[in-house]
Amino acid sequence: MTILLTTLVLSGLFWALMRSEKSRYRPDRRKVEDLLKKVIDGEAQSQTWDLYVGYPILHDPELDEIRRRCALLSEGDEEHPPYPSGIGRYIFNRAGRQQVELILKDLQQLIADEPYNQDF
Repeated sequence: MTILLTTLVLSGLFWALMRSEKSRYRPDRRKVEDLLKKVIDGEAQSQTWDLYVGYPILHDPELDEIRRRCALLSEGDEEHPPYPSGIGRYIFNRAGRQQVELILKDLQQLIADEPYNQDF
């Protein structure tokens, strides 16, 4: 009886896990635009920023290039050190936020250049 009950419980658990959706992080350009605006305004959470710069965006190469530029602000490279934290809730200091503004302008241009498509 115990073996039958254990088998049923494990089978039910296995079935539930197989049917559940996989979690995925798939930001679009408008969500990233909103995040960059929040970083500039001091409203973004550092966990959200770290999630964005930490995961490659495979479905949109141009957006991944924007992500890489943002990651350089946080991590730095051989030529430039990372930008320091700002005061209070700001993720970056004033110079870092100015760089985010430049990246935001490039992203907004990408959004403006997107082809408009409507299904009928």
